[in-house]
Amino acid sequence: MENQDSKSIYQFATPLETDLLPWELSQPIQTSQYRLSSRLIAMIQNLYFSRKEDENTYLHIRDFEQTCDCLRIEGISHKTLGWKLFPFSLKGEARQWYSQKVSQQRREWGVLRANFCLDFYSLDRIGNLRLEVLSFKQKDNETLGKS
Repeated sequence: MENQDSKSIYQFATPLETDLLPWELSQPIQTSQYRLSSRLIAMIQNLYFSRKEDENTYLHIRDFEQTCDCLRIEGISHKTLGWKLFPFSLKGEARQWYSQKVSQQRREWGVLRANFCLDFYSLDRIGNLRLEVLSFKQKDNETLGKS
């Protein structure tokens, strides 16, 4: 085995083979023949989240889960299907986040979903929305009832 002190910075930056293996899912796939079609993956990729300023993590998760709710593949649980498809719904910085964090999610979809929302929905945005609600005022030209 090579001594850690003699490794170049390039060698430290190179991923290990174990880093490139897919993460073990929350529940095993109970069928030997399943296929995620390229059309299904393309549909999920159209729902992508990439951490742009105008993107909302909660809406992304809602849309992703609604799409997954419409899918059934015999031998694959709903949770496992979500785990398999979720990375395809991410691009750029969000996809990097997934690659770095997925092993820390304890194989729980709820934990992954919560951490995704916490990490990508900024506290500034939450504060601004809270302030907007708390400072709500009726404008002079607005009515409360039907006109």
